[in-house]
Amino acid sequence: MHGDSTTTQRFAEVLGDTGGRVEAVSSPRQVASIIGGAAKERGMRRVLYEPDDVIQGLQLKFPLAAQGVDLVPVREAGDEAPRMYVALTGAELAIAETGTLLVGGRPGGWGLASVLPWVHLVVLRADDVIADLPTAFARFEKRLQGGERDWVWITGPSRTADIGHTLVLGAHGPNQLIVMVLS
Repeated sequence: MHGDSTTTQRFAEVLGDTGGRVEAVSSPRQVASIIGGAAKERGMRRVLYEPDDVIQGLQLKFPLAAQGVDLVPVREAGDEAPRMYVALTGAELAIAETGTLLVGGRPGGWGLASVLPWVHLVVLRADDVIADLPTAFARFEKRLQGGERDWVWITGPSRTADIGHTLVLGAHGPNQLIVMVLS
């Protein structure tokens, strides 16, 4: 069973243990409010994003414009992309047992948008939260056999303890991960 409240709650707990955060949302206005808040917190008026079906379906342009925030597709960001500290992507799947997101799966700028910014915002359908790794592999089996391999597996914000065994967030990617689970 996927997308049930127990599985989603488990995902939120495990992701929280890694330093990430889950926000339950049910409307484009709520999604826009979280995006706008993250952008304003970082002093940004433009948010880098990779369009996908879920994000496009939310029609965020006007709710974000009301907050003074624009979404800029990766393919149009050019040299500005490294200075955009907030980015938005969708995710194909979330795995509750590990707190892991699968982002990507098809050509696009999702890789850049998921590792370049300080804040990575993710929109995910509640039905795409599953219990465990075997279920994830079963769901993707045909695609994997067909040669698809272009997913980024993300478990929490970037972190390392390579130097002096001191934990540092954001060393190799975003130091903040917020997943908006859309019901």
